[in-house]
Amino acid sequence: MFKLFLPLYFIFLSFSLKAQTPHLSGKAIVDMQTGQITCDFIISNIPDLGKDYQLLLNKGFNIKHLKNAVGEVIKYDGYYNGKMRGEGLVYTPSDKNAVLQNPKQLSISYTGAFPIYKGEFNFTDFKGLIAFNGTTLRASEQSKWYPIIYDVKNDQQLEQVTYDISVESKDAQQIFVNGDLPKAGPLANFKSTVPLAPMLFIGNYNVQQTANALFLNTNMNKAQLAIFEAEIAEMKAYYHKVLGIPYDTKNVFIEHTAIEKFNEGRIWGFASYPTIAIAGGKLGETIDQTNKKFKDSTDYPFYAHEVGHYYFGNVLQPNSTLFWFFLESTAEYLSVKASEAKFGKSYGNAYFKNATANLKNFKVTPLNKVTEINQVNGTYRYSYGPLILRGLEQIVGEKRMFNFLKQCLSTKGKPTDYAFFKEQALKSGISNTKWNNFEKQFIESENVTALIKY
Repeated sequence: MFKLFLPLYFIFLSFSLKAQTPHLSGKAIVDMQTGQITCDFIISNIPDLGKDYQLLLNKGFNIKHLKNAVGEVIKYDGYYNGKMRGEGLVYTPSDKNAVLQNPKQLSISYTGAFPIYKGEFNFTDFKGLIAFNGTTLRASEQSKWYPIIYDVKNDQQLEQVTYDISVESKDAQQIFVNGDLPKAGPLANFKSTVPLAPMLFIGNYNVQQTANALFLNTNMNKAQLAIFEAEIAEMKAYYHKVLGIPYDTKNVFIEHTAIEKFNEGRIWGFASYPTIAIAGGKLGETIDQTNKKFKDSTDYPFYAHEVGHYYFGNVLQPNSTLFWFFLESTAEYLSVKASEAKFGKSYGNAYFKNATANLKNFKVTPLNKVTEINQVNGTYRYSYGPLILRGLEQIVGEKRMFNFLKQCLSTKGKPTDYAFFKEQALKSGISNTKWNNFEKQFIESENVTALIKY
């Protein structure tokens, strides 16, 4: 029997935070033919946030009603001229003319329908879309397919929940909810007592397994599975070594079809731990069975980035103004370091040489002046942010750099803003002199490409 498990430290953490973790229960019905999703959910064990909270739900859903803990239908703001937070509309439960204070439990019923892409494409695909392609449905926590509590004071979406939910889809052979095992349709129950983000993957697909992973919608032979698993295990071992935190999680790898037309050779993926979802080509096609490795040297850093999200995205859950920097720039930087360990320092030199050439005219808002998370745009978070981290490494050295990352991972419950960046750097042992030097050169500059050494 394949069982998912999380590291012991994380299991211990889950018990310590259990009283503060929302619990999701109820049922979701998915129609694969029409793209309709209907949900009746109860959110209980809601943290005591006073009136400083909001309820987030994908903009494609229409709320039937919202009820309080005793089952009374209640009013809510946001249905008219509502504001958006990411992919979700913002709703605020109310009591008469004021925000409903400290609701311990909320019940919500809603319905929405989403496009089905059969041989057609959108101009884009990303983690925040609820994606039907005629064969599968993919809906991550970022899409807010389930209701998410937003902690206003701490600027944090409480995406990770415990859950006990049923999912029904009459045309689906397999149903999977992140944190439990895939189960045969058309109706299955899913549970998790460990807080995580319940990504949904429904459809007609194969399930393969190895000693340390599940593979959904893949078609690899035994040799390919073994090589793929060995490459991932090598990344995990490296991260454990340099960050001091074991990566014992058994992953679920999903091969899904993007609803955006990809050029040949392009790969795209995201992580909702313990799941890593990949689009663009077949996983088996990336394997060189003769030499027992990934065929292309770009595959290793690609997967190393997604594996790195176990640390920055799961152990540390970024929020606040530098959300994207601490989520994506750190994972990309880690992937470069893992690839250097695999291929030698020449890999990092080539990576940063290419990045500086491509970004020499790129202008940014300095990190210490970022006031809104999307000021760190796609190019900033994936390509320019790693240059900033490389700059810090140049000044303090690789050992101090890893100490800084460890310090970030060990700090919980703080906004990941610029003050957090500086505070963790100084706590990790970086001197004020070196920090000031880094800040003057790499933070206050609108473009650091000329400063990067390789």
